[in-house]
Order: sequence, then structure tokens, then C-alpha cells
Amino acid sequence: MITKEYQLKGQRHIIVEAKWDCHKDFFDSNEIKAYANSGLINTPLGGQIEVATPYLFFGGVVKGSYSYQTNLDQTELQNGQIEFSHFISTCDFDMDFKWNYRQVNFNNDFNSKAYSFEADYNLRNVKLIAGYTHLSFDNLEAVGTKTSSGVLIGFGTTLGQPLHPTVIGKVSFYMDNIEYQASVQGGYKGILFFTKFYKLNSFNELSLGIGTAIGYRIKRREK
Repeated sequence: MITKEYQLKGQRHIIVEAKWDCHKDFFDSNEIKAYANSGLINTPLGGQIEVATPYLFFGGVVKGSYSYQTNLDQTELQNGQIEFSHFISTCDFDMDFKWNYRQVNFNNDFNSKAYSFEADYNLRNVKLIAGYTHLSFDNLEAVGTKTSSGVLIGFGTTLGQPLHPTVIGKVSFYMDNIEYQASVQGGYKGILFFTKFYKLNSFNELSLGIGTAIGYRIKRREK
């Protein structure tokens, strides 16, 4: 409720009108998350780190993440992301902005680099994703690197107890390729987990990860 002070000024009768206020708590700030992860198809060894800032004075939380997986030979999968969360937020609506980078080195087949600029529209438990994406694809059996741009669309939702997993699926459409990304991510009592799927051309990977989160505080200086 919204608190309001009212001076009686000798009145014996007053009319009280109740009005709801809106306060949102963001539990994804002030955290560092670390995972050990493994790809079940092509990249068995890897790890992931995520860092989130405190809630900023001008609004929102800045998050950064990086993951790396390899077979210790010629196959690598990398993913990096910078996210501006909750910069546009009301009681029933929340909007995030992301820059995402993906890189694949797949044996002697191809090397690829893709990046996308995405906007997430969060309506309660439903997430709608749209963005611009660009792909640089180098087929090692052919001469030259092909580049193309396209659109990215996706959908997500958050499920209930006990793990509160967030399920997200995204598809990027290019001139000669389609890129697929999907993830299920959640946690319980300090233990975090994720399952991720990635597909581009002949490369497929299903990754499993387990980790933990460490909270931190930044001490403010007293004037």
C-alpha cells in the first residue's frame, strides 16, 4: 500500500482511500555464478562464469557471461553475452537488452562467428524475444567466407517450484543457414543447473552444467 500522512486539524471524521503501490525486487543482482559444464556430443570439457552488478542508481542490472567448451583438439564452442536487465520495468512488464556472441570451430568442417542484438519483452511469466543477427561462416572445404544477416525470434517462460526453471528457445534465420539455441536453467538451495542445445549447419551440441552462486556486497562510502 502507499503510505500517506494526513493532519486531522480538529476533524472527527475522515475518509480513508486505499491505493496499491508497486515494488519489484530483483534477485538476480549482486551475484557471481560459476559452472562446470560438458558437451555430450562434440565438446566434453568446459566452464561458464556469470557476473551481475548491483541494481544501478539509474535503473537496471548489468550482467556479463562467458562459456567455453572444447574437445582439446580442433572443436570449440564459445558464447559471450552482455545484458542490460530491468532498464524498462513496471508492475506487469519488464524489458531487457542483450548483445550475444557465438563462435564455433568444428574439426575441419567450418568456422563460424555470430553476434546478435536482442530485446526481451517479459510479460509476467512469458518472454518474447526479437533481434538482429549476423553470421560469418567459413566452410573450410570451400574458398572464402560467407557473411549474412537475418532476424532472431524466440520464446521463453518461467515454471514453478521447486526448481523455478527458465525455458528459452531461439531461432536465427540467415540466407544459407538456420541457427538454433535452447536452454533450461534453474536452481535449488544454492545449486544451479542448466541444459543447453546449440545447432548450426552440421554442428550439434547438448550441454549439461552444474554450479553455484556467490552473493557479494559493495560497501558504500560515508560522506
